[in-house]
Amino acid sequence: MQRTDLIKTLEEAVKLEQRNAEELEKGVEKLKSEVIKSILGSIANDSRKHAKIYEGILRILREVGPAISEDDFTMLEKIVKTHIKMEEEMISTLNKLFGEVDDKRITYLFKYILDDEVKHHKLLLNILDLIVKKEVLTEKDVWDYLWKEVPFHGTPGG
Repeated sequence: MQRTDLIKTLEEAVKLEQRNAEELEKGVEKLKSEVIKSILGSIANDSRKHAKIYEGILRILREVGPAISEDDFTMLEKIVKTHIKMEEEMISTLNKLFGEVDDKRITYLFKYILDDEVKHHKLLLNILDLIVKKEVLTEKDVWDYLWKEVPFHGTPGG
């Protein structure tokens, strides 16, 4: 795919994700089930997150990202360490909750959340590993390093 075609496709993906989020939020307003509203709201949030990620990819394609400075390393290390601890607490809490509930609907939702928390934790650990190395990195280096944890690398199933 040509770079210009890729950019155009990603711009359309941003719009589609944003429209999906807006329509989901509007569609659930009148539902009475708070559980369904919160689940669909979560999907809407994921669509907004995906749109932001696509926008980040577009920035990478359109401009050369700066190297990560020493100040950025210091600030990022503090943020990441804090959030690694928080993710660990959430994972621990969820693992405890599995033993407390017999309702398959609830355990399904716990599992859904746990899967997200584990993904977040792995991503944060990879970022921390980059920080500890304190190499002079370009934005491309960061993405190449983080991409290695994605199981399907953009193919169907991922």
